[in-house]
Amino acid sequence: MEKLSLTSKRLLMLGVVVGLAIVVALVLRERDTGTAASPARQQTVASAAATGGHRPIPGISLPGGPSVDDDDIRTMDDEVLESIIKKDKKLEQFMHYYKAVVPDEQTLREYHKMLSDPATMKAMAEDLMDPGDGHPQSTEYYRRLMLVDYFDAALGWKDNPQRQHVMELVQDVITKDNYRGDQDNERRQVLGGTKFELYRLLYAQDPQKAGELLAQAKGTRMEPLVTWMAQEEIHRRTREAEILKEANSR
Repeated sequence: MEKLSLTSKRLLMLGVVVGLAIVVALVLRERDTGTAASPARQQTVASAAATGGHRPIPGISLPGGPSVDDDDIRTMDDEVLESIIKKDKKLEQFMHYYKAVVPDEQTLREYHKMLSDPATMKAMAEDLMDPGDGHPQSTEYYRRLMLVDYFDAALGWKDNPQRQHVMELVQDVITKDNYRGDQDNERRQVLGGTKFELYRLLYAQDPQKAGELLAQAKGTRMEPLVTWMAQEEIHRRTREAEILKEANSR
């Protein structure tokens, strides 16, 4: 097990916010027209989104909050985490196990039981599919990241007897159309960022399962978003491989 690392996920989600905004705008526009985007249009929008997503981000800010410095992030993580788990028993239990550095045999057994419990994973998935209301505050943003951590841990346990079911739930959350016309940009981006986090987890564990999402979303409003996520992940991995190759050749 490992301690919660919200910072890296937070930076990732903010780093692709421009791309998400463009693609989500298309998703909502397709709802109004009642038609799915054509392949040519998807390619154009996804390419534009990917380009925007790779622009440097000059500042960092939480939804509904002011800009913060990197030195303040760790303290903020701890404070927000504590405020969230006090109100959510299932997350409090999960974080107790998740943050254990050297768990004993009983703790590990209880942790695995939670990671393989169909009722628990269903509740976690439903929380992620819930679009929420109003402008998202920092507590909601961090809470969604902790829910993502649950699925990260459940998928990361290779011997999980419910691993196939976990993957199916992750696919359902990613392809769930939980966008509404009355949502502000920040809420849409938080929902999209959560989906992208889950897509990255799924791709890392089973690229074939991630690829199946394209077929699952085909003909729906979510098709442009899933297409963009697939392209963005391939772009990221390709770029990382190029950087590693350049470093090794020096």
